[in-house]
Amino acid sequence: ACRALVDELEWEIAQVDPRKTIQMGSFRINPDGSHPGLQVPYARSEAHLTELLERVCEKMKEYGERTDPGTHRKSYVRVLSHDGTKMDLSGVKFDGDVTSSLKFACESIAEEYEDELIEFLSHEAENVKDRLCSKRT
Repeated sequence: ACRALVDELEWEIAQVDPRKTIQMGSFRINPDGSHPGLQVPYARSEAHLTELLERVCEKMKEYGERTDPGTHRKSYVRVLSHDGTKMDLSGVKFDGDVTSSLKFACESIAEEYEDELIEFLSHEAENVKDRLCSKRT
């Protein structure tokens, strides 16, 4: 669930125009007329990431559960691609129980680890999935 959440967040971030920025800092003007605020990329801004975290778990409806035939380990996989291409769905269980439990797990992780998710994703950290999903949670 954590890995699916991070995948979705990273995909959403990648969809934002890299030239789009947001004003950060104070909106006050100094006595000399200068403005102390700074422009930061919108895609990885705290405002954008917070907004994404509020709605990203809805995307869990687009996932199913696949069981590895060798190890019998379960994992979640997308059943609908982002770009509409056909996907290999052999061995994927897709039903209301799977999606509702995944959505619940996603919401729990997003709520409990919101600060860590924002911290990692705002700084383009390497291996966010491993660092957050294997070491933190």
